[in-house]
Amino acid sequence: MKLLFLFLIFLSFCFPDQVDEMEELILNHPDLTIHPEKLYKDGGLWLSDNLNEPFTGRVEIYSDQNKQDKVLECTIVNGYKHGIFIQYINQINKTPGIIGLYMNDKKEGGWTIIEPLDGWVNSPILLSTLPMQTIYIGYRDGVRDGSVRISDLLAGQYFNGQKTGVWYFFNDSDNKTLWTVKHQYEQDILIDSECREHLNGTSFEMSCDEYEMKYVGSKYVLRQLDPITENDFEDQFNKLIIKDVNGLEVEIMVEDFLNHISYYHKRKVSIHKEQGYSFHINDSLRTLLRNKSRDQFLED
Repeated sequence: MKLLFLFLIFLSFCFPDQVDEMEELILNHPDLTIHPEKLYKDGGLWLSDNLNEPFTGRVEIYSDQNKQDKVLECTIVNGYKHGIFIQYINQINKTPGIIGLYMNDKKEGGWTIIEPLDGWVNSPILLSTLPMQTIYIGYRDGVRDGSVRISDLLAGQYFNGQKTGVWYFFNDSDNKTLWTVKHQYEQDILIDSECREHLNGTSFEMSCDEYEMKYVGSKYVLRQLDPITENDFEDQFNKLIIKDVNGLEVEIMVEDFLNHISYYHKRKVSIHKEQGYSFHINDSLRTLLRNKSRDQFLED
């Protein structure tokens, strides 16, 4: 099933700092081959399955018994990751590429994550033909501290784990060098925002509420950096899968999509286009969305 996160808080490419990438890989892919020996994690330490004591050495993980397809490598010292950590982008296991430095199990310096821009596909498409997205985050002593960049979508700064200063968002694919949303942060608190759209070479200021309704806004990008909050779980009940004009299944946020078409698609029949997908806007879709919204209201 193809999922486009349309008007949706982004969840699928989320890397909370407390996640151990190697543990996640092993738990999600138990058939992987670990060299030189099988390891397990207990009490925050990586232990040897043979000796039941903290492991020290270079670890390599492969997707095959012949050790031809490496998916991860790192060094462990006395049970803690220490040194360069590499996870190779892998289409079979649908794992992103990750590279960074661990110092006594804490991230240090710049970390880079690479994954297909539109998510993984199940068809046998060459990985080299898929457009990629890159996330870069600076760390100090295991805490986000320094520059953050998401391809050509976001540029910002962390200080001691908190968003700080001006963060720029570039959500217009036709004007990639011109910011569309600008947030000002102080100690991770959003204190000011500006939004604008670009039409025919001219920039126009608009309210950020209107921008978020009309375009993919900053929430979509920020959820690639931050873990799921309690409010995000409430949003799970507001999801609905619909089909685009080509029959591809797309996951939407009901309230956001309903608000959008109510404001911008007042004609009885029209087409909504976004990120290469098109949707028939008609009374049947409006009724479906309203009923879903009403069901949610009655459940509450």
